[in-house]
Amino acid sequence: MTTSSRPARRSPVRLLTREQVIAGAVRCIDRDGPQLSMEALAREMGVAKPRLYRMFADKSELDGAVSDWLVTQIYAAVAPDLSLIMQPPRVTIHRFLTAYAGVIAEHPDVFRFLVLTQSVSGSDPSARPLDIGRRLSHDLAERSRSVLSSVALDTDGIDHLLRGIVGFVMAVTDLWLDTDPVPLPEPTALFVDRTTNAVVQLFDGFLREKGVVIKPDMSVAATLATITENAPPLD
Repeated sequence: MTTSSRPARRSPVRLLTREQVIAGAVRCIDRDGPQLSMEALAREMGVAKPRLYRMFADKSELDGAVSDWLVTQIYAAVAPDLSLIMQPPRVTIHRFLTAYAGVIAEHPDVFRFLVLTQSVSGSDPSARPLDIGRRLSHDLAERSRSVLSSVALDTDGIDHLLRGIVGFVMAVTDLWLDTDPVPLPEPTALFVDRTTNAVVQLFDGFLREKGVVIKPDMSVAATLATITENAPPLD
């Protein structure tokens, strides 16, 4: 009986992308809680830990990628609905916050994971949930500045307003999840209602400072039209 001298054929190396690893991290967090380690993620992906470090320089880079993933989910959930411009501002804000809360309720431990990485990482800017707030507030400020400028309304202070609103929403989200560890429909609805009330008041105060009084039953489109009609003529 002869033995072949040919070497044993190696199994092909499994292709792995950053997106797959991020999705695996989210699965781990959803299933096992916010205490995610690179060892646990390597087991989830069925690879050796050094292979993960070829895609992520360190744990904080992975944390940042998970933060980016959550922001993307929020954007997708609150993507502009053209019909909302025909609704009063309160209704529009309530729908946006309902969509946001839906994402957080589906992945509460991902939010907790980001809070945990902030408390552990200290000043490291690549691994903090406040990045979510910064990105969202910057984008909202740019969009709002464009809309308000189109109706000749002074946009000075819009960045402060929206950074404050988004920071407030992040803070009360943390409070909501502290009091409702597994988000249930009734507490979630209460969170959305209370947060809507606060956000509406902040917007109302900003606009009143600019000389604009919003009528509760007037649609966003009609409100913008009224601002345009009452704007002083351009020199």
